[in-house]
Amino acid sequence: YNGSHNTDFSSISVSLKIEDVLDDRDGEPREIADEYLAEIPLSEMIYIALVQGLEHGGAELVESDQDVQIQGRIVSSELRTVDRAGVESLQLTIRTHVALQGRGRTIWETTLFGRGTVPAQEGVGAALVGSLDRMVRELVNDDYFIIELQ
Repeated sequence: YNGSHNTDFSSISVSLKIEDVLDDRDGEPREIADEYLAEIPLSEMIYIALVQGLEHGGAELVESDQDVQIQGRIVSSELRTVDRAGVESLQLTIRTHVALQGRGRTIWETTLFGRGTVPAQEGVGAALVGSLDRMVRELVNDDYFIIELQ
């Protein structure tokens, strides 16, 4: 997660854990999209981005004995070549379903839509960073998510 946001999680009233992100896609877990492979599974990269995004806002995450936890699973990832104002660009779209679980039930859920678009010469890695940044911003700016943590 390279971005920045202004959402303050330092005073949330519940203990929060982020569970390992699952991958519901078929195939190689390290595949970003269209046979582009990363060194670690995409699910780990999303997990790390979520942790970094929440900690950037001051959240103190726990490893156990949590009141609530975020569960995530990758639904899809797609890479396209698009023309943006005459510039050939790579557009990576990752959809990740996330749910806030607590008290034995789902408290809140949504599908995060991360899309990163960069000039083709910047490569898939830059598109991935853009996609993860947008995904984190979408989560931390969701009013209903924030309300459930108060």
